Amino acid sequence: MARSYATVGQMLTYAVDRSGVAPDLQSWGDREMRVEMVLRHMLEFVLMAPRSREAFLRSVARTDHTTGSITAAPRLRKHFPDLVAEMLPSSRDADDAARLGITLRVGGPFSAPQLTALRDALGTSPHHLLVAISRRADVDDSAGAPPTGVVTTSWRRLSRQMLKADPGHAALWETIGEIGENAGRPVVQYPVDAKKLLTRPKVAREFRAHLDVFHQACRTLLGTSAHFSTRRGQTDAHLQAGVGAHRTGLEFAEADTGTPIHFMRTAQEPVPLGIGLLRTDEERAAAHERLESLARRTAWRSEDGHPPAPAELIGTAASPEIEGARLLLWAILNPMLLRDRGFDLAPARRQPALTATTLGLRLLRRGEVDGPTYRIWVGGDREWQHLIPRVTREASAEGEEVTYAVAPRKSQSTADFVWEVHRALRSLTIV
Repeated sequence: MARSYATVGQMLTYAVDRSGVAPDLQSWGDREMRVEMVLRHMLEFVLMAPRSREAFLRSVARTDHTTGSITAAPRLRKHFPDLVAEMLPSSRDADDAARLGITLRVGGPFSAPQLTALRDALGTSPHHLLVAISRRADVDDSAGAPPTGVVTTSWRRLSRQMLKADPGHAALWETIGEIGENAGRPVVQYPVDAKKLLTRPKVAREFRAHLDVFHQACRTLLGTSAHFSTRRGQTDAHLQAGVGAHRTGLEFAEADTGTPIHFMRTAQEPVPLGIGLLRTDEERAAAHERLESLARRTAWRSEDGHPPAPAELIGTAASPEIEGARLLLWAILNPMLLRDRGFDLAPARRQPALTATTLGLRLLRRGEVDGPTYRIWVGGDREWQHLIPRVTREASAEGEEVTYAVAPRKSQSTADFVWEVHRALRSLTIV
């Protein structure tokens, strides 16, 4: 194949085929590992071309050495580069032969110890070189210079550099950059009108009413209040209480059979609580009686127990607007998107519980465990008139509490609105 005329389709076909027979095929159970495996072979494919390889060495690796083939290496050890190549001596008399390693990631930043271990896996020569590629949001320039013998870059920067250095394969480099930069983040583009959903009092009151039922259920059945989960590795927001691999809890999630409240156990299908919007005293009494009855039977909470069977709905089924509003708010509270903006979830013990007036998530700026605490929240009064999110930098030694409300604009896309909320949160870090 004439590599200088390779197409995106050929590159993707090669990468998928090679990934399917890779020795570490068992890693395909992890989404990020699957993407990284495909990217590994995409890079291998484009770097087969001598011209592309030379451009990569000069523009990205920033070395005058030349190499033979840069091949995808099986991950035989945890800390081992994804691609390796032998770097030839710079001259006949020089003693600077070494190895080049390329390591890549789409699901988080590299730490300095990880980069050091990956660089050391190449050997003991001081001439060995490691190129580490991650998403732009995960390249922490504030951490200072990378370890000796390590070059760090982002997928976006790699793409831009190689578009200029290797124009013959511009389409391939652009595709690699797009996949690497976006594979680890969810796409927030729902076909809903953010302004109508979040500013209408009727929607806000109904949403609050369902949260009231959820709050009451958590207190009655579990003896606790719900808050957003901080479980490591989750890719979505989860408002829950008592959920675990060996115990049944409750979660406020996608509306099903009229209610957004479900019995939930890790790795099992959710079971609707069967309580919707309560409008009358009779419905509230019936809901109270069902919760008290479930509270008296505790076997369903145990390791060997099963969630209660679905029951007939009490009250009015949740309106479609409730699910649209929940999707929007949960996108704003999405831990992966927040990580892209430089924020980590605060520990579970510091998360604000769902109360009769507020719903929120507490955050810490990455790398600042003892720094200010930030919060995204909704509400503030007992009677909600809107679902407009607010961002807050809580009071600390660095200053008083500061809060901004971020309202959606007419015809604004959900992606743009979520970005605007997160940008407002980011602005609070500038003191």
